[in-house]
Amino acid sequence: MKQAKPLTKEQYLKKFSRAVRWRLPPQESEDAISDYRELIFQEERDEAKLVEELGEPVQAAHLLTDVKTYRRWLKIFAVLAVGLFLLAKWAWMARSSVYLSFAEEWWYPVWVMAVGLPLSLYWFRRYGQKNGPLSKRLLVSLAVLLAAGVGILLWFERLTGIVLWEQLPDGAQQLSDQVHLWLTAEMYAGVICALTALAGLVLAKCYDRRWLALYILGVTVAAMLGFIIFHLKYMNLDYSGAEMLSELTARLIPIGALGLLGTGVALC
Repeated sequence: MKQAKPLTKEQYLKKFSRAVRWRLPPQESEDAISDYRELIFQEERDEAKLVEELGEPVQAAHLLTDVKTYRRWLKIFAVLAVGLFLLAKWAWMARSSVYLSFAEEWWYPVWVMAVGLPLSLYWFRRYGQKNGPLSKRLLVSLAVLLAAGVGILLWFERLTGIVLWEQLPDGAQQLSDQVHLWLTAEMYAGVICALTALAGLVLAKCYDRRWLALYILGVTVAAMLGFIIFHLKYMNLDYSGAEMLSELTARLIPIGALGLLGTGVALC
């Protein structure tokens, strides 16, 4: 059996850093990384015996972990991640397998946002930590996500001047080709926003809590897109484009405003 190639000092520290940042609070993880850097790069340290002397990187991080705190974080992450999975699923399928009699389906994505925003802000404002100046990558990511969301919404506004539904020979109706094309773009955009939000959540835990802004903006845009997708799929066929735009705008504006407010709070 072929033996695994020994880890170099740089590889060991990199794996250990990833594991410890995920498991420990920010300040504790940075202290642990600093301590292990000194241990690993001692002149007398034999690189071939790193794992033998210090243990596997993930196991070393596990030994430093406060199990109770870590499990609490995993529960928070599981709730937020399940919400993102649902947003991606609803955007892609434009339907839910669960029906609640007291609410229309198009509100489902907004509920995910209503849970995710306060829960994530509470956790990261209490346990997270800023790390240096605000990342330029974060600002660029937020700008791209915001521009994409605004662009799709403006495209949606253009649909109000066209035929939303087309009559079929058998008397049934289907969405027009232009609306169907727009819905397809929204489906992909909703999934991408949910994945972007997941990346922001992980980066906020491992590096800087201000990456939470990417999670919040991603959830907000995904929820708004999901709201529109559901609404188009199950809308009243008697609606005109102008009536639909008026009703959706009145509901989307406060949703978007709340998301932008949450994004600003996460950056502070």
